Amino acid sequence: MVDGYGFRLDIGINPVTGKRVQKRFGPFKGKTVARKELAKKINEIESGTLLNPSDIKLGVFLKQWLDHKEKHVSKGTMAHYRPYVNKHLIPNLGALKIDQLKPYHIQEFYDHYAEEEILSNQSIVHMHRILNNALKTAIMWELANKNPCDGIKPPKPEKYEMQVWDKPDVDEFLMVAKKDRFYIIYLLALSTGMRKGELLGLKWQDIDFTNHDLSVRRAVTRKKGGGFEIGPLKTENSYRNISLFDHVMEELEEYKQEQKKYIMKNRKTYKDQDLVMANSNGSFILPRNLDRNWLSTLEESMLRKIRFHDMRHTHATLMLKQGTHPKVVQERLGHYSISVTLDLYSHVLPNIQKAAAEQFGEQIFGIKSKNKHSI
Repeated sequence: MVDGYGFRLDIGINPVTGKRVQKRFGPFKGKTVARKELAKKINEIESGTLLNPSDIKLGVFLKQWLDHKEKHVSKGTMAHYRPYVNKHLIPNLGALKIDQLKPYHIQEFYDHYAEEEILSNQSIVHMHRILNNALKTAIMWELANKNPCDGIKPPKPEKYEMQVWDKPDVDEFLMVAKKDRFYIIYLLALSTGMRKGELLGLKWQDIDFTNHDLSVRRAVTRKKGGGFEIGPLKTENSYRNISLFDHVMEELEEYKQEQKKYIMKNRKTYKDQDLVMANSNGSFILPRNLDRNWLSTLEESMLRKIRFHDMRHTHATLMLKQGTHPKVVQERLGHYSISVTLDLYSHVLPNIQKAAAEQFGEQIFGIKSKNKHSI
């Protein structure tokens, strides 16, 4: 029946709950338009072309899809499918109803995963194929008219060629940045491999001065409606503890004392949020303001130009070169699995293997290699 400038119709049975479903259409600009749309929808119902995915969330469908696939593919294939679906697709997209899922939702999800290195580009491509397969099934089951995967592009397996500094470069940059207001951020970026948002959301309560480590528990992230906020981390693996070097702990102690003096001096205007790095009024630093300072300090250092995010790569590369096990590097960076770490830093590993083989040969056989490689 016509309901104002819209109308409600019984459009069928929800395949998940088994209950009949009513859906409201509209609002429309006038009664005439509403009546025309009513006639059109009734015709679609009678012809069987009107779908009813409105009450079915993607997460519910994906679980049903997995149960269906389990009867038709090997155990090995299911072992490949389930982690992508349960740990990534459902947590990030599962709350959306099937008819709400748009290409931009998927594209935004992939871009975030690629930018934050939550999965390698190749793994995102694998995940895209799985989602694409599932949504094709949704069309076959008449739960969707279109496949939103058709409108997006997963990241190419070829990754941005990372630029990293060696130890002398790191020493030079930190010496130049020593008197900079963001020095402690740069020091932590190079010594922990933390992401920009994680660094800006770090609080003093996250730092354990007794055990020399810090906990990554929050980050400054972009809000959906615009602007930024301090919020939870995007994935479970991003929550982690990172051991700190003695020198870093000493610098943090010194910086904390200086910050306390500033807060006492400006206690009438400073609203303390316990942030390690804060604005003059105590609020969090906007990422773009950190970027401006970073570019200025980088220019002053006259070092080879790298991205802020490449300090994370620099940390990982230097640790791997000094012989740190990739599993430890994975845990420090908060990667989903060690395969992501190995994929990102595969260019470093051959030299590590050569150096390890040479050291083994010297220790076991007492023969020094002619071609020395340093770890």
